[in-house]
Amino acid sequence: MASSSSSGSVIIQDWCLRPPASNDELLRAAFLAVLAESADAPPERKLIMYDACDGEVRAPLGPFRKRLDARRGTKPKKSEDQRLVCTPFDANKFHFGKISNEKERLVKLILGSASRYDILTNKFPLFPKHMLLVAGALVPQQMTETHLGAIAELLQATTGFCAYFNSWCASASVNHFHVHLIDEFPPVTQLPLVLGPYVGGTRCLQPHGFPGFCYVVPIAAVGLVDQLVTAMQADNQPHNLLFTPRHVYVFPKPHVRPPRSFELYPETVGGPELIGSFTVYQQHDFDVLMPEHAAALCRMNTAPLPSRILQAGVSFDDSALRATATTTAAMPAALPMERGKSSDSLPRFPAPNLHAETWPQDRPIARALANNVTIN
Repeated sequence: MASSSSSGSVIIQDWCLRPPASNDELLRAAFLAVLAESADAPPERKLIMYDACDGEVRAPLGPFRKRLDARRGTKPKKSEDQRLVCTPFDANKFHFGKISNEKERLVKLILGSASRYDILTNKFPLFPKHMLLVAGALVPQQMTETHLGAIAELLQATTGFCAYFNSWCASASVNHFHVHLIDEFPPVTQLPLVLGPYVGGTRCLQPHGFPGFCYVVPIAAVGLVDQLVTAMQADNQPHNLLFTPRHVYVFPKPHVRPPRSFELYPETVGGPELIGSFTVYQQHDFDVLMPEHAAALCRMNTAPLPSRILQAGVSFDDSALRATATTTAAMPAALPMERGKSSDSLPRFPAPNLHAETWPQDRPIARALANNVTIN
């Protein structure tokens, strides 16, 4: 079912009822049409600057990959003045509602509980058919249960698309809700999923061989994902998420960006890198980037979930984990301890000494020998 917006374009309202293959084809055709139209346009009029898969240099990086694409270096740098994960929406700054060229809106959708979303072009793509799913409402770059339901509905009605999310303070550059839609299953999804820790009282999965912290839950468990995200937002903990049609990968970030990260990799490590794709712009950076560097980058740019989510019913002081002193960071908050009761729970015996023994000659066998009794 579809309806017409005020501008005359079609809004799809029955996305999850359509054949997934048809949805895939719609997304790919819409992207390729604008890409072709942009090919001969001057840079200032291009809606998509280039195809990420056209002209890239790619090589394995352990279980991940590295890419050399100098064109990506022309993208404007994002603001580094980001302090709060939950930063309010600011209508005076750039947001996707200010887009004037309607051709940037590839598909218009009603998802979840009657919420409007648009699929937009991404001018500087990193992945195949790299697009953006953007909220029609003017709301900040904060994941909510409504957005989670919309993303699940979108992806479960496709066959080859995934999406990743950068929170504010974790590589997001526009504080208007959006996720990155890509036409591939990125490298991290090729790692087998094994049993992981309990999160929010539920056993999660983790990608075997991933060198950092990653928690994986079924995409149908929207409530649990919302619980994890809400806890990270409450602690001002940046985070990246990956959505596949079946799972959500949660990558909590450290509260302070590790300075050594830039010694190993010239870019901020965000969603693209944690899901397995490292892009550089210069040949030297490409040549020196090694698998052990990628492993170290994932390790130092991820962190545990808030401890109250990992240890249901137990209180911890998470601020200690962010302390500068190593000894302080290593010590959990002091908790009141109940007096031990083990001495009071021992069994009671009438004998004053539990280990008392009679003299050897008083034992039954000794008495029998003394009385010349034959023992068979």
